[in-house]
Amino acid sequence: MDELQNEVNDDVGNNPMRAYKLQFPYQVKFNLADDDNRTEVIINTVSEEIAFARTSNDALLQKERNDAVSKDGYTNHIVNWVQERISKPDFIKTCELAYIGTPNVSEMTEQELVDYQREIISIE
Repeated sequence: MDELQNEVNDDVGNNPMRAYKLQFPYQVKFNLADDDNRTEVIINTVSEEIAFARTSNDALLQKERNDAVSKDGYTNHIVNWVQERISKPDFIKTCELAYIGTPNVSEMTEQELVDYQREIISIE
């Protein structure tokens, strides 16, 4: 039936496919292994895609199929996009720091103090 409809559309010069813009929120979340995965980075954003379909439902079905194979691509895209912007000098002005929770206080041994100082020096 679809093949017959396509032939009729071709003969008439009508293309039943219409452009649909799909806007969708998504999140990329990762942990930094360098600090035993204590640092979690969460990026929330919104993207857009275009689908050519007969109906909005067809466009959503295409999106569903695309999502099944494009997770790695979106992850790479947003991480690279953010990485480029983080390296710009004015980026720090857009950052917000909030202390959450209550601090855990414990007395350090002399060896822990030495190790801590060594670790801080190695970071700089």
